Amino acid sequence: MRHVLALLTALSVLALVTPAARAVTSLEGYSSFMTELRSDGGGDPSWQLGNPEFEAELRLKSSPWQNVSSFLKFTAKSNRWEENLKDTRFFFREAHLQFRTERAEAYLFGGQNRFWLNEPLLEIVNQDNVKQDDYGPRAQGIRVDFWDMKGFTGAAFLSEKSDYFTKGVSQLPAGEEDYYPDATDADTITSSTDDFRAFRLNRKLVGDRILLGTTYARKDFIRYSDSFYHGRTEDFDEVVAFDAELVMGELIPALSRFGRLTWVTEVGRNTSGWLWDVETPRPNAFKTEVRDIRAGPLRMLGSLETYGLNFYSPGLASGSRQDLNDHTKYYVEAQYRVPTKAISLKGWTWRAEPEHPELTDKHEQREWGSEAYVEFVHGFTGKVEYKVYENTDGVWPNLFCEVTGENKLVKLRTQFRIKDIDSDYELTAYGFEANVNLSDSWKFYARVMNVDEQTESRQTAFAQIRYLGWQGAEFFVEFGNPDQSNDIVNDGDFVNHDSGATTDKVFKAFVRIYY
Repeated sequence: MRHVLALLTALSVLALVTPAARAVTSLEGYSSFMTELRSDGGGDPSWQLGNPEFEAELRLKSSPWQNVSSFLKFTAKSNRWEENLKDTRFFFREAHLQFRTERAEAYLFGGQNRFWLNEPLLEIVNQDNVKQDDYGPRAQGIRVDFWDMKGFTGAAFLSEKSDYFTKGVSQLPAGEEDYYPDATDADTITSSTDDFRAFRLNRKLVGDRILLGTTYARKDFIRYSDSFYHGRTEDFDEVVAFDAELVMGELIPALSRFGRLTWVTEVGRNTSGWLWDVETPRPNAFKTEVRDIRAGPLRMLGSLETYGLNFYSPGLASGSRQDLNDHTKYYVEAQYRVPTKAISLKGWTWRAEPEHPELTDKHEQREWGSEAYVEFVHGFTGKVEYKVYENTDGVWPNLFCEVTGENKLVKLRTQFRIKDIDSDYELTAYGFEANVNLSDSWKFYARVMNVDEQTESRQTAFAQIRYLGWQGAEFFVEFGNPDQSNDIVNDGDFVNHDSGATTDKVFKAFVRIYY
């Protein structure tokens, strides 16, 4: 796998230049210019003009032969963000070479996320962990999909993460510093390639009423260090799972009165757990869910899941999945559609309890809530949600309200939220979003938000105006930082008691030309 990227680039270029009689090749991309005017505020109210930034992107597509296609993307940038590649001005971003038959297709790829698996419940493969793009997309590999092969459907991938080099433990990606407990910023650290492999296999039975499947995933990683460990250490994460989906409403006629009524179950085992010398060396996981239950205007679903200690390992699962380790979790949801009214009511409750409290610092968690969604005339909708989250630190109620409206000219959204009601961390947030078609050529977008706490009031604003009147080009100007209000009042960074952020005083101007 070490030379996949070089081979991919060579084959893609060969496909692009091959003088095939029916070859279809295209070149497209864009060039852009950006500059910003910024004020840091505080004791220095002056505005400063930042360094101009130039960026270009080229995309080459070709189909030199039937059922074969290739894709290459390169970018050039005057203000690089990859710390170790500052001297490179023109660099590779992504590529693939595709081969397709009647029942299968294969990709040889680099810099792309092709790691999804159609797994129903446990999600033992997390795409973000596999693609490893902390410093830009680095994963490369091979993916194969097939279908309708004697009733079987499946997918498999083999991938590697490119090496990284760093000077000092503080520059390591989050979590990696734990592997070098004796390192300092004076040490040079080199981390080798991590290899991933995974597959998914499905089989439908009884006219698609039964679906059986299995999933396998493994990560092999080898770490080197110039200053310590003197050599290399090897380790791996490995999980295998089996699942079944039964359409009970069609398999058992007596249950058809409750709708489709689908029952899904998946069980898994971490076969690498013995490496960690834990009490349960091969932890298991189990989740079962009943969905699509209908009784007139009432819809219901429920699930039960339990995870052994260290079932989800850091190499394959995301942090949110790892939080489920050593937990049993219950979830029930009901939705009621008011007859003859455009009103939907929803209620839910979930509870997570640690399996072995004496072996972990995790504690019981609980959430319950309800929601009302209403559709009004003239394109307006409204939603009110009240939920309560409970843990060992306390009880955290939350009230959320939203009204939206849309027509051909404008789309508006207004939100209101009270977070952590009746606690020392209570805050109130108001948010507004507008997307306006000023004309065929001019578009305007804005978000504003205010957060009130017991000791302060903070605001953030973002606005953008865009001109689309030039053929093959666009121009727009922005004010503010869009990341501060991406999810308006539900933004987890700005709408937080610990946040001290305010409006980012910066103007940015962009010009982009497409070709």
